[in-house]
Parts: sequence; structure tokens; C-alpha cells
Amino acid sequence: MTVGVLRKKHVELLRQHRVADGLGPARGRSDGPDRYHTWSQVAAESVPARLHRLTALRLRPDAYTGAELHASQQVLDGQSAELFGLAETAGWAVRTPFFAGVFPTGSMNALCRPMPGTGVLVLVDSGLLHLVPDVLKIMIVSRSSFGESPLLEPAFAASTLAEVFNAHLFGNGATAARPLPELAGKRQDLLRLMARRATQFVVAHEMAHVHAGHLLGSWRQTDPHTPVGALDMQAVGWPREYEADRMAARIMLASLAVLSPWDRDIVEPYLVGAVLLVLALHEVVSVLAKAAGRVLPFAGSHPPALLRIQSMVEHLAEHLRTPESIAVAAELATWLDERVPGVLEWFRLVDVQA
Repeated sequence: MTVGVLRKKHVELLRQHRVADGLGPARGRSDGPDRYHTWSQVAAESVPARLHRLTALRLRPDAYTGAELHASQQVLDGQSAELFGLAETAGWAVRTPFFAGVFPTGSMNALCRPMPGTGVLVLVDSGLLHLVPDVLKIMIVSRSSFGESPLLEPAFAASTLAEVFNAHLFGNGATAARPLPELAGKRQDLLRLMARRATQFVVAHEMAHVHAGHLLGSWRQTDPHTPVGALDMQAVGWPREYEADRMAARIMLASLAVLSPWDRDIVEPYLVGAVLLVLALHEVVSVLAKAAGRVLPFAGSHPPALLRIQSMVEHLAEHLRTPESIAVAAELATWLDERVPGVLEWFRLVDVQA
């Protein structure tokens, strides 16, 4: 089976770059003793304790483990069948063998790796697969949701986000932030929906490159600043990146086709929010990386995040059932943007302590 061959090539690439010998059985992040059990515990943690953990992570990032990588790979595997179905619903069935594999690229964008005679291997950053659900979880619990008060006082959102972004920028895609408490009920449903669609949008963007034939006119771009040394990707140019964004958004919107008008009105704003969150995170990570003196791999391979967001909003406005969907998504992006100064202050405190 060709996809099985791509899966083997993915493992070979992990070994080649000395990331891991293989993808062993998963061990959930919740199994470790160092975790938050309640949201009051998150808020009650002392400033010195959090600063110590952020500083220690910068000095000694964790090693990659097959189990942790396997857990992230299971996330991608669990979404692929639905994603292919959504692409077909949108009218863009992918005929080329395609496999999304977790890999510490250090890039917020997945990397296309054509495998001649086999198909296309897409490398999805392991750090991104930690960052997206953690940021979403903090966003959900720090805001009033479903008529209920926040689980985490908004004043503590910046410090909690600082740990998540610190792990993303300095953990090399191997280290995740200290695990946050689990959610329940509607909050958990919302987290699962948005995290799933955000991750699928990243992979759908690469599927769009494949379907549209962008790789036929691509060129190899190498960046030496990834967590595992020099990596290659196929660059296609900004106009094709915009096109892939639009196609990926249409694939995501296909998930609304089976919903009743009532359910679509409920789900659509959060689907749009998930798509735009991915692009907003590009901008936030870029700002934080610059402040921390970190180099983001393949930073110039895609248009600036703000231009991608503007292009996406213009495109989505033509395909949404309710105009309020853009407003809800903008509110979520604004909430994240307003936390950035607080995160930067925590980064400054870590620099002082270090």
C-alpha cells in the first residue's frame, strides 16, 4: 500500500535526523506527575515557581520520545479520513498518495516533501500540535462561555499563555507546556471542534498544493535553523500560498454541508475562528520570537500573517451563511492579540532571571 510506504519513509526521516528510532506506543501527557489538576491551581501558582520552570525549559529542553511523537501522530491519523472526505465534498478529491507525519520542523507551516514514485509526505510540526490545543483551551476557560463564568481568571491568562509559547519557541517541538486541567461538557466539545479544524486546516493547505499542481513548479528551499538542523521544503511562491489558503478554507467549510441551518449557525463562527486562529498564531509567534531572539524556520516562505488573514477574511465573507461568523472570529483573534503584551512581560522576566 503506497500510504504505508509513505508512513515508513516518515519513520526513516525521523531516524535520519536522530529525532527518534520509531514511534512507540503512546503515553498520554496526563500520565506525568507534573501537571495542573484544577484551574484554581493554575491561578494560585507563585510567580517564582512559574519563572523557574520557564527558565529551566530554555536551558534544558526535553528529548524527543517515540511515545510523545506517537501520540501526536495519532491525532493526525485520526483526522485524515475525514479530511479526505471533506476535500471530495468540496470537489477536490486528492488522488495522489498523501501522508501527514509529525516532525519537529520548528515551522508554523507544514512542509511538503514529494517522494518520487510514492506520493507526498507532509511534515506537520510537533510543536504546533501542542500549541494549538493549549492556546484554545486557555482562550475557552478565560472567557465567559455558554452563560458560565470563566474557569480561569482573565488576569492569569497571559502567564499561562507565556508558558505555552515559551515551550513552543524553546522546546524544539519536543517539550510541551505543563499539562492544563481537562475540560468537560460544552467547553470540551468546543475545544475538540476548534482544535480538530485548526489542525485539519494546516494539512488541508498542503493537500491544496498537491491537488492544484503547485509542486510541479516548486523549488527546493533549505533552512538550517530547524530544531533538527537543515531541512528542505518545496517553495511555491506567495500567490500559490494564498490560493492554497483559500482552497483549504473551502475544504473546512465543507464540514458544514451536513448540518441543519440551526446547527450551522452555531458551528460556523467557531469553524471560522479555528481557521483564522492558525494564521493569528503565525503573527503572535513571529512577534514573540523576535522579542526572544529566536529565528523561525522558513519564515519567508509564506506571505506575512496579517496579509494572509486579510485575504482569508475577504474570501470567507463570500461563503459564510451569517456575517456574524467573521465578527466572532475577530473577537477571538482580538482576545489573543490583547494578551501578547502580558506574554512579552513574562518573557522579559525570564530573561532577567536567566
